[in-house]
Amino acid sequence: MIDYRIIREGRDCVVWTRVSTKYQEENGGSLETQRETCEEYAKRNIYNIVGYFGGKHESAKTPGKMIKEMYGCVNKNKNISTILVSEFDRFSRASWQACKMLDELREQGIIVIATKFGLDTRTKEGMLMAKNSINMSEWDNQTRTDKFIDGREKCFLSGAWVHKAPFGYYKEGKSRNAWCYLNEQGRILRNAFKWKLEGVSNSEILSRLEARGVNISKQLLHRILTNPFYAGKICHKFTHFELIDGQIEPAVTYENYLRVQDILAGRTGRYTQNKHNPSFPLTKHIICATDGTPFTSYTKEKRTAKSVHYYDYYKCNKSGCRTNVTAREMHEKYEALLEQYNLTETQLEHFSSRVREIFKAYSDDIINQRTQLKRRLTEIDNDIKNVRIRFASGKIDNESFEIAMQEFNNRKDLVTLEMEKCNLNLSNFEKRIPLIIATSSNISNLWHQADLETKRKIQNLVFPNGIYWDKEIGNYRTISRNKFFDLMDKYSLSYGNKKEAASCDAVSLCG
Repeated sequence: MIDYRIIREGRDCVVWTRVSTKYQEENGGSLETQRETCEEYAKRNIYNIVGYFGGKHESAKTPGKMIKEMYGCVNKNKNISTILVSEFDRFSRASWQACKMLDELREQGIIVIATKFGLDTRTKEGMLMAKNSINMSEWDNQTRTDKFIDGREKCFLSGAWVHKAPFGYYKEGKSRNAWCYLNEQGRILRNAFKWKLEGVSNSEILSRLEARGVNISKQLLHRILTNPFYAGKICHKFTHFELIDGQIEPAVTYENYLRVQDILAGRTGRYTQNKHNPSFPLTKHIICATDGTPFTSYTKEKRTAKSVHYYDYYKCNKSGCRTNVTAREMHEKYEALLEQYNLTETQLEHFSSRVREIFKAYSDDIINQRTQLKRRLTEIDNDIKNVRIRFASGKIDNESFEIAMQEFNNRKDLVTLEMEKCNLNLSNFEKRIPLIIATSSNISNLWHQADLETKRKIQNLVFPNGIYWDKEIGNYRTISRNKFFDLMDKYSLSYGNKKEAASCDAVSLCG
């Protein structure tokens, strides 16, 4: 129970000011305005100000360092009888906390005066009005917070990113009309996803980006490669952490983004790229249709009086399954299966056209990269020129000049090396077009003649999820195949239908 008869004597006081948000500071609640209000009140009522406490962005929820300093000062100096504030809610937006502080101060005989309205905690009626004012301020603050959160949530759910645009992007518009577009750095970052899909290491990606003028840390690169924002998706607490389509220009397709995540997580196929026996390319690629267990391999030795023979087998590794098949049978039937995917003359025609389209797109991309690198080379040359001018005019010393020139020349060498790689990649790809077309027309023969690594690449290309072996029928049963072959079938069927329709038209005309 507070004894309201206890009041400290004296006219010494301290001033407390606090701004917890930028909104308060810009709407008449700045520290300067609060301080002036308190000083005018002290002057009119003959108070002696002995100290100023508070400052910008003191927490609205928990007592901070500055208010603790004020508490320590008024406790030590018994001559301080009053604390001046512009309004009671300057103590804290949390009503329970502010009320507790007012009670503690009043028990010591210290009154708090809200100078803007002339209210104080001298009496129990004044304390009641002070606490009511604080409670109303908290209610108002919570109402505005709820409206703000509700508005933010609706923006995110509509696909608008209302935070600061991440690295590589700039934002146009506000609220639900906000759109994020790739800037120059973002367009260069597109290559990072493409290079990752090609199996390029992160360190090499960082080196290539630096050559193109984008210098980022390995941590930021990882965050970029794993952030669905760059695939045009929003994942936020306001979307309940569900992916939604955002109003974002993607740097990579969502499908390729998922492929990058698989690469980063080490999930590149049913089998691993360990060094296995070349006699067993299908190890862990074949899956038992009965229990879903990948096949392993073994070699069985059979001895006779005159010789020793070795026989290779694949088997299901599940205890009790007892599925054993000779490697010879497995390989022959796998080749027979691949023959279904050899391109027909019609499919080869469409495939050749598609390969050349891909080459054209690849060529345009390389040309674009060379343009970026040339621009970067020009920038470095201009930097070198400026350093030479500053050195000649005596603005920098010889040591600084040597260090700067060494750095710029290193950057120039890096960019030049990347330009040479672009030329080499374009030339190599152009030479490989006939080989790509030729080998794709007979994929079964290619698998038969290939080494272990190439065989596994072909297997993972045609059947990326592996292939089932059904011991009931003694043959393979596919899980799923590469969508490319579905596309080829579609082209072939479309071509056949057109050819059949043309034949029917010819018959009707002859009749």
